[in-house]
Amino acid sequence: MTTSRGPSEWPTKTRNQAVEAPRKSSLAKKTQAVTPSKSVSSNGSSPSSQETLCHLYTSLLRCRLLQQQARRSSGDYDLAIGHEAVIVGPTAELSAEDTIASSPRNLAALVARGLPFASLLADPRSGEPASKPMRLPSLPQDPFNLATGIALACKLEKQRRVVVAFCPQESPALETWHEALKFSGVHKLPVIYVIKNGVADQQSSSDHAPHLEAFSFMARDYGYPGIIVDGQDVVAVWRVAHESIHRARNGSGPTLIDCRTDARRDPLAQMEHYMRKRNLWDEGWRKQLEAEIRSEIVKASA
Repeated sequence: MTTSRGPSEWPTKTRNQAVEAPRKSSLAKKTQAVTPSKSVSSNGSSPSSQETLCHLYTSLLRCRLLQQQARRSSGDYDLAIGHEAVIVGPTAELSAEDTIASSPRNLAALVARGLPFASLLADPRSGEPASKPMRLPSLPQDPFNLATGIALACKLEKQRRVVVAFCPQESPALETWHEALKFSGVHKLPVIYVIKNGVADQQSSSDHAPHLEAFSFMARDYGYPGIIVDGQDVVAVWRVAHESIHRARNGSGPTLIDCRTDARRDPLAQMEHYMRKRNLWDEGWRKQLEAEIRSEIVKASA
């Protein structure tokens, strides 16, 4: 059975695609070209591997630079500048057949899906977005219910696909998702729910949603893990998501990941520190990577 997909459920381009089929992606070639030249003898799926860490940093930087450009060009997006790890960590290991469900205004999630920069940036000649994010007419701000339905379809079709759903920036009351979260637990659906909970954010009180704190307890009541993680640490989020996605693919059901964020800490700086400690950091690589991403943005904006 084939199901049609709206813009909030497009498949994502992934690291696995870039590694396994680099000839099909010019971006993959560019990323490979600026990978640090140090050799690391570790499993490719380890969070300490050179390949994984470089991929995570590259994804963080792409999200950061495009969001900064979008902020200047007044696009109609929800921006998560400083909180990119919440999006990058859970999506880094998805395959081309998996699904990301999010608000169509979530720019970082659109980048994670692999949408080209040209379709996301504003047109400087007209002042209008080159391609405004489309909205689902019935569920424009309800990715959790949407994701639950998609995950049910995956299970009924006996596919090993998973769905990662991101809570919208302006989340409704918990009752809105009560039935969806309960249903996914009862039927062990292959879905990962991700919330950004700015409980430690002293600079942006609007991020703080006290009712979200009950989410992890709700998930446990429904029979699946509700895991609290440092939302500024992309490696920590990646570790939790990696295990959660593995569980979902193998029929063990959903997970809720509660990312606690703090605007005083930059995920890019934290990732750089992490790589330096492991002798994997190369400043020349970072500069070349940033130059290539900025060049891509300039071409997309032209």
